[in-house]
Amino acid sequence: TMAGEQPKKPVGGAYGQFLTEKRPEFAKACAGQKASEVSKMAGEAWKKLSEKDKEPYQKKFELAKVKFEKDMEAFLSAGGVKQKGIRAQRSEKKAEKDGTKRKKKDANAPKRPAGGAYGIFLAENRDKIVASLPAGANKITDTAKKASVQWGALSDAAKKPYQDKYDKKQAEYKKAMEEYKAANPADDAEEEE
Repeated sequence: TMAGEQPKKPVGGAYGQFLTEKRPEFAKACAGQKASEVSKMAGEAWKKLSEKDKEPYQKKFELAKVKFEKDMEAFLSAGGVKQKGIRAQRSEKKAEKDGTKRKKKDANAPKRPAGGAYGIFLAENRDKIVASLPAGANKITDTAKKASVQWGALSDAAKKPYQDKYDKKQAEYKKAMEEYKAANPADDAEEEE
């Protein structure tokens, strides 16, 4: 049995449904203008709607999502093969063309030291900073904020030991990377492409 065409995933949420329904009238109103004018007009019209007016579109989107999931299931069970969406395909093609497509990272490759001297300072002082935070503080963002204030208050002389440690780690990383590349020439050849 033929699986037919892959169902299209509904996108854009409630607004997407609104835009699909109203596009013809906006297009008529914007005849002869740039295509972006339609989106602009639709966006402004959407903003003016009350939550109550937006509700039916939200419901439509929820239903479209459920229908898509059911159709997709039927499509796959009929032997269909899931393709990536146009957007994903486009960005993949672009990445290949620009040469920005990410290589799969090798778990055995040496880890590059990150964050510079500040990163070393943060790693060494994190526990102390976390302990000094008031109850209910966000461990991640508040720690980073407090650390950056403390780091900014340090003199260059006080920052120097952290910079030295970072430089040492960076040198170790470079050496390890050279050894890694020598031991794994195939990976190196791939990266050169």
